[in-house]
Amino acid sequence: MKKENKSKMNLSQEDFGLVQSMLSQRVGISLASGKEYLVVNRLSPLVDTFNFDSLHGLIQTLYSGNNVRLWDEVVDVLAVHETFFFRDQAPFQQLEREILPAICNESEKAGREIRIWSAGASTGQEAYSIAMLISEIAPHLCKRVQIIGSDVSSKVLQSAADGVYRKFEVSRGVSQDRLDRYFEPHDGAWRVKQSLREMVQWKKFSLAGTWPTLPSFDLVFIRNVMVYFKPETREALLNRIAPVMRPGGRLVVGSAESLMSYQHPFQLVSSMNATYYTRSNG
Repeated sequence: MKKENKSKMNLSQEDFGLVQSMLSQRVGISLASGKEYLVVNRLSPLVDTFNFDSLHGLIQTLYSGNNVRLWDEVVDVLAVHETFFFRDQAPFQQLEREILPAICNESEKAGREIRIWSAGASTGQEAYSIAMLISEIAPHLCKRVQIIGSDVSSKVLQSAADGVYRKFEVSRGVSQDRLDRYFEPHDGAWRVKQSLREMVQWKKFSLAGTWPTLPSFDLVFIRNVMVYFKPETREALLNRIAPVMRPGGRLVVGSAESLMSYQHPFQLVSSMNATYYTRSNG
């Protein structure tokens, strides 16, 4: 499949189609036509890093499936990792005033730990935001909270586990009071304190691929993630999430995301200028 007289970074429609197919099948990401420039811009640096002769050679090696490190790097540069602390105020206000108090009460009555999943956790701000709220609402329960943050990218998960954020990153959503309570200075940046880091476990896996064994969750956050998936992938994902939730468990999606078009076992709840879903008891 060698191509002659092509520039080193040329991207054929055949190769672009392979990238589209691989992203969709392996990690669920839908890459629309017209995004060829993005693939060229994001993958070109990896051509030199991995000593390929061309972008075509990189994509063919990727397609062969024999280079796990290369695939990790490609996913890392093509996936969207935008996130920040307490992203969108309304859902977190609802979480603080309604959802988490109810979950904490249920947990205490049942004598069990609280289990929460931050899916597509990226660099960890969402999971740590939830941990902060629990520490404020029910500090006596913190040792009985299991938060799992998952992502398909090894790099962002390592960053999340390190818990180190630049001044700009903590300024996006973290009040001065919370900065003082939950962070400590670290080499010109800020690091999440160990007590909060210990509340979160990080797992690498694709939402569209094979999942590890997961516990039954009281709450699943999957915000601004499914927007990058095809409709059929979104519906399939919702029906995979339901079995790893407790009956009555809460599901929170992005503020601009709706589940109305899909078949799933969740019921819509609207309150406090925000919405969430509960898993039916059936």
